[in-house]
Amino acid sequence: MNNLLILQHNEIKTSFEMSLHVVTHTFNSSLYKRLVGVVSKYALMHIVKEFNKIKLIGFDKKKCDCVLRHTHGLPCACELARYVVSVILLNEVYVM
Repeated sequence: MNNLLILQHNEIKTSFEMSLHVVTHTFNSSLYKRLVGVVSKYALMHIVKEFNKIKLIGFDKKKCDCVLRHTHGLPCACELARYVVSVILLNEVYVM
């Protein structure tokens, strides 16, 4: 049983390390340059989805509901609207 847990732990650790270092073309934008290599690909994909919602939501917190901020600690669409022409800062992402 212990060996099985160690094996699963190593697989998860390897998967997470790969998600930090393997960069897809989606994240080559200068918008994500401070997050790539520091934030997992899973978190970056959530940020990309939220960034695509900006056209519908904009800065309106009532339309946004800030669900991603409360559940994952990631910037939601109304917060990402500030970064349309700049770089998303690392302090916008919750540490855990």
